[in-house]
Amino acid sequence: MKKIVLFLGVVAVTLFGREIQPITEELAPYQIKNGKDLSGISVDIVREIQKRVGNHKKILVLPWNRAYIMTQKKPYFALFSTLKTDERTPLFKWVGPLVHIKVKMFKNKNNKHIYKTLEDAEKVDSIAVVKNDALAQYLESKGFTNLKVQIARSSKTNIERVANGEAELFPMNETSANYRIKQLGLKDKIVATQIPPFLEKDLYIAFNKETPNSVIKKWQTALDEIKKDENSQTKSAVVIGEAGSGKTHLMMRFANDVLENNRLLFIRQPND
Repeated sequence: MKKIVLFLGVVAVTLFGREIQPITEELAPYQIKNGKDLSGISVDIVREIQKRVGNHKKILVLPWNRAYIMTQKKPYFALFSTLKTDERTPLFKWVGPLVHIKVKMFKNKNNKHIYKTLEDAEKVDSIAVVKNDALAQYLESKGFTNLKVQIARSSKTNIERVANGEAELFPMNETSANYRIKQLGLKDKIVATQIPPFLEKDLYIAFNKETPNSVIKKWQTALDEIKKDENSQTKSAVVIGEAGSGKTHLMMRFANDVLENNRLLFIRQPND
């Protein structure tokens, strides 16, 4: 009996003494990877939480499918920014919300077909999605059988597949899609369909289910405090644009009213 008690004590110390390992995917402007540098709206929030809870782990950037499976299998792993859905809720423990998103359907500009409803999208030959992505899971739950699933490093691949004519449509949150399309130089090739936003959800940090509730509470409390903190760096205005488009003038006008208690996150228009 003493050996059993001692063993359980060692397990408890091991679990409660470990630090959370945050992992993420590339999803601009929430997570932006530029060489070895990692920045973005959600990255800023998570780093501030880490600072407040005493977590020193470096955030790892992995392909979505790998990160999603790893978080379910490995204790003390946490994945962000993760769309919280009914299907996913029981699979993880959750801290959030971080940000709110709206999802739309996009097409190749040369595709002259007019899509007005999600039912129209259900009739197309193929929709490009990433394996284990929340949007793929959502469309599958709605009975879609035309999903062209791929184990891709990021949603960037879906944009390229539609631009190259390999798929007819792809779903993506508006903010990320607009950033990625500009980054890839595809503004003249990819456009949003007329289908209204068909999914509005919050992005969270998803923790492995074995994470102790005390750890979840600590991270949630830190996030709640950040949101209440007038000096918080997490309320952001995102400015995306090319040189000569008037960003500086806009920011100067914007600063007086907004930047006293909020952060302005400037994202340079990438050249590659």
